[in-house]
Amino acid sequence: MITCPTCNTPNQPSAAFCDNCGASLAGAAAAGIAAPAAMPAVGGGKCTACGAAIIPGEAFCDNCGAAVTAAPAPPPQPVPQPAPQAPVVYPPAGAGSMIKCSCGSLNPAGQAFCDNCGASLSAQPAAPFVPALPQPVPGMRPRLVAANGAQFDLTGKAQAIIGREDPVSGIFPEVDLTPHGGDAGGVSRRHAKLAFNGYQWTVEDLNSTNFTFVNNQKVNPGVPQPLNNGDQVRLGKVVLTFQTM
Repeated sequence: MITCPTCNTPNQPSAAFCDNCGASLAGAAAAGIAAPAAMPAVGGGKCTACGAAIIPGEAFCDNCGAAVTAAPAPPPQPVPQPAPQAPVVYPPAGAGSMIKCSCGSLNPAGQAFCDNCGASLSAQPAAPFVPALPQPVPGMRPRLVAANGAQFDLTGKAQAIIGREDPVSGIFPEVDLTPHGGDAGGVSRRHAKLAFNGYQWTVEDLNSTNFTFVNNQKVNPGVPQPLNNGDQVRLGKVVLTFQTM
């Protein structure tokens, strides 16, 4: 090692200037201690004055004695962000159009090939979507039976309005109670609605004046009430029986 004559700091034998104070080490005597092998500069740092390699941690260049300054850190690079994806919009159930293939099968509009036969649908015009009507359940014959024995068959119907016929207002309900005491019994022109969803019949009050009752329980307007075989449906004072067998 070479001891700096100015600050007495040990330096590498090959150093020309003191690593601590920068003083010239020319003529300074070696201390007789074997110097370890010089470590190469890590990271490729070089002196800005002479271009010599700089050992990390050195304050002065071993070749020319110039003060070593840290190179400015490179600016942070922006992290690339993924491009925003357009939201997928699904059409509401039962909406849109259907394309009828030459084989007779219906396919959703925009589909390229028929699901049934594989034929191209590119030249086929789209047809408006028509929902299928509920199919009658085998052995089931839904109907309303009036107190005088009159029956209103509901087989094959998806819905039916119960009320009183009024040609002046253009009201012609499927279940007309006018000849069955509807006027005197307080039945509204559009009193209630029967509906079948494929497995269950319901009755819904249409904001009638004298209300709708199922088994003497008032039905809230606008809320479908399930019907079962033998249930009593009362509209005002007119009583009907719902039957399916």
